[in-house]
Amino acid sequence: MLISRRHRFIFVHIYKNAGTSITQALRPFATTKWQCRTNMVLKKIKLSYHDPEPYAVHISGPELMSRMGKDAFKSYFSFAIVRNPWDWQVSLYTFMLKSRRHRQHELAKSFGGFDQYIRWRCTHEVRYQKDFVFTPDGEQVVDFIGRFERLADDFHLICSRIGVSASLPKENVSRVKPYQEYYSEETKELVRRTFEPDISLFKYDFE
Repeated sequence: MLISRRHRFIFVHIYKNAGTSITQALRPFATTKWQCRTNMVLKKIKLSYHDPEPYAVHISGPELMSRMGKDAFKSYFSFAIVRNPWDWQVSLYTFMLKSRRHRQHELAKSFGGFDQYIRWRCTHEVRYQKDFVFTPDGEQVVDFIGRFERLADDFHLICSRIGVSASLPKENVSRVKPYQEYYSEETKELVRRTFEPDISLFKYDFE
């Protein structure tokens, strides 16, 4: 997540949805952590320091609103990016497998393949993108939900809304072929059934 007081925005970072690239692109428009360490003089002249990442990287919008207070949260323009659930699972798996620092790297290696990963994901650790941007009773907490599939256009809209000019770098790219090629009929249907809440809400299909 990223908060900018100067430009009054909050980015809710759903993992593997270009969040690292968006954070890198927009961090210059928020106070950075190194300024806190190098500009201690701010305290002497009574200027407060604002940490642009004061909470967990992947804190959800509802939890962030609870911690900040609804009025404070709503005083910012907030946004997040969602992704086709079938594509999302491929990205999660390939990143887990590629990154040795990932907490589930060894687990991903133990699956022996994507099909086994999907069977595990759909039975043992189901997580929905909607939970990052909606409350349990269905209230949308962020102002704008962009889509990974039209990332360039939606990022341009976000920049226009917050009044900045920025370009997206490519970060944490881990897939080398179209997501559709990873799936069997079994795993395609497993994701369809398991992630139906995201699929229905954000109107995705396997394509």
